[in-house]
Amino acid sequence: MKSLAMTAVAVLLVAVLGGPLTYYLARFRPRENALFYLHRIFTTLLGFIATMMGFTLMVAQVSIFVRVLGGIGLASAVLGIQRLYKKSGSSRR
Repeated sequence: MKSLAMTAVAVLLVAVLGGPLTYYLARFRPRENALFYLHRIFTTLLGFIATMMGFTLMVAQVSIFVRVLGGIGLASAVLGIQRLYKKSGSSRR
């Protein structure tokens, strides 16, 4: 039972905190080539995992509060990924 509770907490943390963390990390653009690609890969992976966990929480048979938390995580992860790949004047060429 303890491992099930820890799994549930991990899913909630990734779904709820992964989205805002993705959005926050999308603000930074490292100047070095290796760091740029590493940052982009890991931020994209975090956003993708947070999106999947948020979607899972939204469609699961859980309380409305958990569904709202999943929706917030999903929305912020999608916005973070969109912000990460948004074309801007100072983007890499």
